[in-house]
Amino acid sequence: MRKFSILFLGILMALLTLENCKPDVPDAPPGKPESDSLYIGTTYTIAKPFRFSNINNTYADSLTYEGVELGRRLFYDKHLSSTGQLSCASCHKSEFAFSDAGHAKSTNVFGPTKRNAPSVQNLLWAPKIFWDGRSATLGEQAKDAFHGEQDLNVPNAIQYLEADSEYVRLFKKAFGRPGDITEEHIYLAIQQFGMTLISSESHFDKVQRGQEQFTESEARGFQIFLTERGDCFHCHTHGNDLLMTDNIFHNNGLDSVNDVNDFTDKGRGEITGDINDYGKFKSPSLRNVALTAPYMHDGRYQTLEQVINFYSDSIKLSPTVDAIMLKANHANGGVHLTAQEKQDLLNLLYSMTDTSYTNNPAFQNPF
Repeated sequence: MRKFSILFLGILMALLTLENCKPDVPDAPPGKPESDSLYIGTTYTIAKPFRFSNINNTYADSLTYEGVELGRRLFYDKHLSSTGQLSCASCHKSEFAFSDAGHAKSTNVFGPTKRNAPSVQNLLWAPKIFWDGRSATLGEQAKDAFHGEQDLNVPNAIQYLEADSEYVRLFKKAFGRPGDITEEHIYLAIQQFGMTLISSESHFDKVQRGQEQFTESEARGFQIFLTERGDCFHCHTHGNDLLMTDNIFHNNGLDSVNDVNDFTDKGRGEITGDINDYGKFKSPSLRNVALTAPYMHDGRYQTLEQVINFYSDSIKLSPTVDAIMLKANHANGGVHLTAQEKQDLLNLLYSMTDTSYTNNPAFQNPF
């Protein structure tokens, strides 16, 4: 009896060992249903950073690790462009906070575009995306970019993805039964990856959390930023929201025109059709701004020093110029900062660089 018990116990332990060592369930043979485990991803939860707005995005609760990884692969995959030479990452480079640093105007498969590719970060909190706000979600942004910049051929793209076993696995995990690779799922996967691109670990953030301290110059720059002396805080919000942008569209006094139809780029007005929106563009976040030159929607300024000089001394008037700019136009074009004030403000902006974001392995090229 004792020998039988020992034998039974040994068999049971062997079965348990085999159960724990089972490999991932393979695709089922033809004619047999696939295991449900092939269609269940692992939930990915986003933690709200310190003094960021609450996450109210309806898609935020549907993220999975597999969906995020799928989106990352699609973000870096050049095969999805008509030329096989351009991916999302071609114009949104991780080392430059996912901007097209160094290029005043980005180039797509058709040639040069008319605007500078903005940085991609913290867009989970953005109600409108692109300089002109033409997309309301990251999925819409992905669709716009795939067709407008990469000239996506949907049937060819799906055929390519279906031939890759890893893509097939990830689409199943990300979207469940039937796990089809569809055009819509491509955009939603990019959206999942884009939602995880969160920057909140700069020296500036750590000062706000009480973990580090500003230098004397940075502290002076922060006071300039927070007051009408610099008048930065109106468009690059601070306080209960550390996104460092109001996500609103402004004419910040870049160009002097007498008639709104004379704007070279109508900006938000192209989308709304409202002449009062002509010449207005979305306020970019100041996070990682030291990495994202050149600046403004058309990349006209190569350095942050030039940007500060513009707001200090070179604001121009036009019919739709923002009231904030008129207020800042204290006398002949700006707030007229001293050389020391400009340097202090510059040092503050450099404090917003988040190297843990630009170097995060989860955001890098998987290929």
